[in-house]
Amino acid sequence: MIQTNKDELLIGLIGDTHIPSRVAEIPKNIINDFKEREIDYLIHLGDFDITYAYQNLQKTFGKEKIIAIQGNMDNRELKQTLPKNLDLELYGYKIFITHGTGGPDDIIQNLNNMYDLSEYDIIIFGHVHRPYNKKWSDGKYYISPGTPTDKIFTKINSYGVLRLSKAKIEPEIIYI
Repeated sequence: MIQTNKDELLIGLIGDTHIPSRVAEIPKNIINDFKEREIDYLIHLGDFDITYAYQNLQKTFGKEKIIAIQGNMDNRELKQTLPKNLDLELYGYKIFITHGTGGPDDIIQNLNNMYDLSEYDIIIFGHVHRPYNKKWSDGKYYISPGTPTDKIFTKINSYGVLRLSKAKIEPEIIYI
């Protein structure tokens, strides 16, 4: 899946794009930013809504560079194709990727109630349409890139990147 044959990876983070109910396609400025940054991979945290949005990312960046999970609003084809959660280990860090469930105020509690996250260093999630970038007192990073397209459930639009190496975990939220 993800190759760590470099000293450092730059991973784009996006989710809750809701194509076409929010916009016709992922905004070009975001795609261009990922290209200019030369991301190694792109993680989509679910709620593409339609298969075309997923396929378009694969066409734009290459199938091998798109890591995706399903969201609660994804169509049947995506739910049959994409996993609900992913476990990765990169540079010795255990990473849990999920769409998430529940409201934004209790998402961290919900994730910890639903899953045993004790072995993970990084938890990346979507669903709440709000950016989240915190290192908790237990040392775990909780990261949500928010949504780049929704204007109904949030006034903040964003996406993110994660710079990862053996020496560092560096998440960044990019506000639009």
